[in-house]
Amino acid sequence: MIPLVILDLDGTLIGKSGQVETCIWEAAERARNAGVRMAICTGRPGFGIAAKVARRIDPDTPHIFQNGAQITYLDGDTLQVSGLKEAHVQELVTTARSLGVVLELYTPDTMYVERRTDISEAHASLIGVTALVRDLADVAANEPVVRAQWVVEPDHLDDVLAVNVEGVASSVAISPALPGVHFVSLTRGAVDKGSAVKLLAERLELDLANVMAIGDSQGDVSMLDMVGHPRVMASGEPILLERYTSGVLPGVEDCGAARGIEEAMTTRPTRSEETDPPLG
Repeated sequence: MIPLVILDLDGTLIGKSGQVETCIWEAAERARNAGVRMAICTGRPGFGIAAKVARRIDPDTPHIFQNGAQITYLDGDTLQVSGLKEAHVQELVTTARSLGVVLELYTPDTMYVERRTDISEAHASLIGVTALVRDLADVAANEPVVRAQWVVEPDHLDDVLAVNVEGVASSVAISPALPGVHFVSLTRGAVDKGSAVKLLAERLELDLANVMAIGDSQGDVSMLDMVGHPRVMASGEPILLERYTSGVLPGVEDCGAARGIEEAMTTRPTRSEETDPPLG
């Protein structure tokens, strides 16, 4: 069997309903009982709904939040937190004010916005958190900002994608539960889902060739390219379906991720993984 399955949330485990369906929970329980470990890998923060889903999926394995900037056990033992530099965050805040668009700032345990809008409130509700309204320049100066995020409608997407802050990496995602909105995640340079998956596999002493990852959007490419068993949702972005033609699962509304989890239980690992010592 595959010893570790990495799971994106939005568009992979969570569809239009905004909920994880029963089929996923049932497949995850069978996989845990069979000895498969599972880790959430999401742009969402490590609190709110993402933390609740991660705990139910696998309470004993570290999970990846904040688009790779935070890797942590749910009991609070953190493997890695990669924060943004204050100067970079201040530049983003200034740009957000000039463009008049929503910028969210995340610390390990709080989400901040400078003003409430329909989009910011809808997003906060989707991820199950309450956004605190505060001067974002003050947040940048006094709080450990792990990640920033543009939350924009299509007519502002090109504007925020044109913002280039040296030392900051960006990644675009969407959510079926919030159609018509784009999420552009901003992390410290070289930090993304792929770098986090690599670190997690190293900590668990696993060969990446024997890890499965399941995703649906461009923001998942670094994660999918890092593992030996990439799987994508049929409902995902066309660029992924073209890139991973041999690993397409049914769509998110058809329990495709459950199919991938089931596949992990019956796939034989490479010989090198079979000779590795059991996980502690």
